Amino acid sequence: MELYSIIYEDADILVANKLSPIPVQPDKTGDKSLQEYLREELGSREGADDKAAGAFLEAAHRIDRRASGAVLFAKTHLALSTLEAAFRDKRVEKEYLACVEREPSPPEGKLEHRLAWDKRRNIVRTFRPDSISGKPAILEYRAAGRSDNYFFISVNLITGRHHQVRAQLSAVGCPIRGDLKYGAKRSSVSGLIMLHARRIALAQPRTDERVEVLAPFPQSEPLWSALAVGAASASGT
Repeated sequence: MELYSIIYEDADILVANKLSPIPVQPDKTGDKSLQEYLREELGSREGADDKAAGAFLEAAHRIDRRASGAVLFAKTHLALSTLEAAFRDKRVEKEYLACVEREPSPPEGKLEHRLAWDKRRNIVRTFRPDSISGKPAILEYRAAGRSDNYFFISVNLITGRHHQVRAQLSAVGCPIRGDLKYGAKRSSVSGLIMLHARRIALAQPRTDERVEVLAPFPQSEPLWSALAVGAASASGT
C-alpha cells in the first residue's frame, strides 16, 4: 500500500495526500508518522553529507489516523505561524467526502451537536446541541452521489473537533463505511475508513496567492474509483 504522495509543494508549504492508516504526527503508539516520513524525504534532497538541512516540516492541522486525504504542512517557522492563524480565523477551506451506509435525510443540511471526547477509549460521545455536556460541533453536508449499497456525501466543517465527522454522521444513523468504532457493519481491508479530505484551499502564507489542492482517492479502496466521477462533479472539479 502506498503510504502517501506529495501533491503540492512550494518554498513555504507542502500538501501531502495521506493514503494509509498512519498518524499525521508522532503519537503514543510509536508508529512512524506522515510528518516523519516527509521530513526524511525533504532531508534526503540535501545530499548525503547534510541530511538535516532544509528538513523543517510541521503539520498545520491533522486528520484522523484512519482517514485519508490532504494534509497541509509548513516548511518554515513563519509559514507555520501564518497557517495556524489562518486556521484559527477560519480562512482555510476544507472539504471532506464520506461514503456512508445509509442515505442522509434530508439530502442537504446542517448537523449540530455537542461532543465529548473519552480520551481513555479514544471515542467521542454525541449529545444534543442544548446539552451541558461536551463542546459545540457543527458541520454542513450535502449528498454527492451513491453506489448500489452506499451513499456519498460532501462535508464542510464549521468547527473542528476530534472525530467530529465520524461521530456526527453516526449520530444521525449514517456511519462511515469501515468505521467500526462508530457503528459501521464491517471494517476495510486497507485499515482506512472511507472519509477523505478531498480539497483544501488557502492563501499562500508569503505571497497571499490562492492555493487550491485536490487529493486523489486511495486506490486501495475500489469503491472510491467507482464514485470518483460523481464526487468530482459534485465538488465542482
